Amino acid sequence: MSLIAFLLVSISVFLHAGWNFLSKRKVPSLAFYTIASMSAMVMWLPGFIWSDFDWTLLPGRFWVLWCASVGCELLYFAGLAHAYRRGDISLVYPLARALPVLLTAATTMIFGLGKTPGPVALSGMAVLSAGCLLMPLMHWNTFSLAGYRGGALKFILMAAVGTTGYTILDSMAIRIVRDVYPGHGISCSIFYLFLLELGIGISMFCLVLASNAERDEYRRLFLKSKTPVISGVFSSVAYMLILLAMAYVTNVSYVQAFRQMSLPLGVLAGIFFLHEKPGRPRLAGIVLVVLGLMIVSLGA
Repeated sequence: MSLIAFLLVSISVFLHAGWNFLSKRKVPSLAFYTIASMSAMVMWLPGFIWSDFDWTLLPGRFWVLWCASVGCELLYFAGLAHAYRRGDISLVYPLARALPVLLTAATTMIFGLGKTPGPVALSGMAVLSAGCLLMPLMHWNTFSLAGYRGGALKFILMAAVGTTGYTILDSMAIRIVRDVYPGHGISCSIFYLFLLELGIGISMFCLVLASNAERDEYRRLFLKSKTPVISGVFSSVAYMLILLAMAYVTNVSYVQAFRQMSLPLGVLAGIFFLHEKPGRPRLAGIVLVVLGLMIVSLGA
């Protein structure tokens, strides 16, 4: 991974941990994430309008990827909202961030997308996997297979699958935009991000309208709380940096791995600001996850 990609991802992880902490402090809901996405859409609208990009020049394959990515984003936000309602940020955030590293690497290898990770990177992912297995445990003597099926874990997996999907799809879609408009790195990212936030915002707003509880939550938050707006800005800027970083790596799974530098930030925020009390197995799992990421970085 190049220095430019490393710096872009480093800034992104602070913003990402920040918006997850803000959303956890409130009651996570689709209404919250809808307002966040709409705020990001408005932020990127001037750049979209002032750009000289002609969306009609994009091939049909791009729009298929875009639609699929929006669907994966919906899966991610729905899973994240339900997971945060049921679990601590010190559990949900690290697992929802770490599992996509493994899923993205497996998917890219199976379908031959990019350079295959080497033995060092794969061994780091194995260590990361061991850390993920420890994190749901509060005590060493509470291990059971049933414990991995209840609570927030199924929604964490749902969010992880969504993250894996949109990460791979977006890396393919943004390359198409850059092929159509070579030499417009940042402009391409803004152009694509607006389209992405537009699709997410409209889709989630339709889901909000279909639920009485979500409509009530939307009315409670819209123009009355700054938190979803700030979350939307942090989230979208963080992802724009990731889109830019994708141009400087040989395999998107490396970007996915380095994004997990935000894991300790999420855990520390939960412990010190939300007064969560993770057990020793969870803390050991965090150590293994961070160690695994360090090993992945050596093989990147």
